[in-house]
Amino acid sequence: MPRYTIQSVELLIRTTPPNRTAFHIGGVSGAQGSSIPQGSRVEPKPTDSSPAPAKRRPRGILYAQLQLTDDRGRSAWGIAADRPSFGWLDKRKQYSPDQKLSRLFQLVRAARDVYLADSFPSPFAHWQHCLPEIERIARRDDHESLSAAYASALLERAMIDAVCRLHNVPFFAAMQAGLLGFEASRVAPTAKLALPARPRTNFAIRHTVGLSDPLRDSDVAPGEQVRDGEPESLQGYIQRDGLRYFKVKIGGNAEEDLERLARIWELVARQDMPVITLDGNESYSDIDAFAKFLERLEREQLGLFQHIAFVEQPLTRQLTHDPRTRAAVTRLARRKALVIDEADGHVDAFAEAFEIGYRGVSHKNCKGVFKSLLNAVRVQQAADQGAFQTGEDLSNMPLVSLHQDFVALGLLDIEHCERNGHHYSLGLSHLTAGEQVRALESHGDLYERRGEEVFLKIRNGQVHCSSLQCPGLGVLFQPDREGLTPLEDWQVAW
Repeated sequence: MPRYTIQSVELLIRTTPPNRTAFHIGGVSGAQGSSIPQGSRVEPKPTDSSPAPAKRRPRGILYAQLQLTDDRGRSAWGIAADRPSFGWLDKRKQYSPDQKLSRLFQLVRAARDVYLADSFPSPFAHWQHCLPEIERIARRDDHESLSAAYASALLERAMIDAVCRLHNVPFFAAMQAGLLGFEASRVAPTAKLALPARPRTNFAIRHTVGLSDPLRDSDVAPGEQVRDGEPESLQGYIQRDGLRYFKVKIGGNAEEDLERLARIWELVARQDMPVITLDGNESYSDIDAFAKFLERLEREQLGLFQHIAFVEQPLTRQLTHDPRTRAAVTRLARRKALVIDEADGHVDAFAEAFEIGYRGVSHKNCKGVFKSLLNAVRVQQAADQGAFQTGEDLSNMPLVSLHQDFVALGLLDIEHCERNGHHYSLGLSHLTAGEQVRALESHGDLYERRGEEVFLKIRNGQVHCSSLQCPGLGVLFQPDREGLTPLEDWQVAW
């Protein structure tokens, strides 16, 4: 095997237009304490169902673009991108939104320096070497473990992309051939990762229903209509896209959530075999309050309850890992499987949560591709105990972050995935005209033109994306430089 060296890493920002509609999630206010390490526990706090702060992230997409060489003289570029969603990564109140954003960028810069420091025999080996140092820096500077995972994952994906491109193979083929050096033995000495026969290239879209989303067309007041030709309500999206899977945000106020869920069920129940997932975004810091909500939901809305596949991250990340909750979590999980998301901040987080009673873990590229692969190994080992992996979304935007997430999901063979970037934003309007043309030419299975804009193509609730099985991690061409600004020169847009 060759040795690789990352020669340079550019951090760039693409400013995005304002969202076409508001996106509000649940979330507990005042969560305390970094979750690095997971040794110290906090006492549960009273439930606070106040809405998420207005500033959860800036209007921008953060890119890491690197140049990589090997000791045989070959070179390749690699890229990764994510929204810098500091409000999801770190929900503590001691830092302002502006401080959180600045601190996140500082942590990403530190991660870049760590990834640049040494040559390496494989991407997996380098990830294993770099992550502990990034976590150490994060602990020193009072970051959440989730922020450390985010910073590492951005560089990790760009590195994977470059190595796959260097060998002129897609991610799936690179994993099959062992080119990335992935070692399932990180989970257990004899563990192996069973890959599907071929990568999945069609996915059911699990449509996000935010806390402020209009449910019916009649919910949108005439003076508040967007009038851009796209649906403006859940009803409109169901009718146009043929949706069957839905991810519904809950906010931690039982009365409000139950009333809203009843209205959602009136629409969703008309679909053929609908599937619903609930996402608490850490809305509950009192496990008894969440238990009462779940009991009421089953008692008062049995039809909807029977179609719920799982409940994602209902409790704060600190409470999720509190072993004192094991008995209560086990009882709750008999009603509905529970999934960790924000609590999945470090490599062994799912293993710890599984012992407490959680059976599911979300895949998000922003938490790390290799971490998701290790979790896939854990899921395969504990499948007879109900372990599973889900596909969730950090508002992945075309092209880079969306493509790379679909490619990772294809290897993980996850049937349905949350998607929301396509309906809170206006298609590919954040890209340059040239990028939109190339997206249509290269990925006609994934995108279509409607009017003057290019959009994700959803038919019968599904997308097809076999064109993403290209050399690299799903990205065929570099973004136009004219659409990007060096991070150090970027003026923050809110």
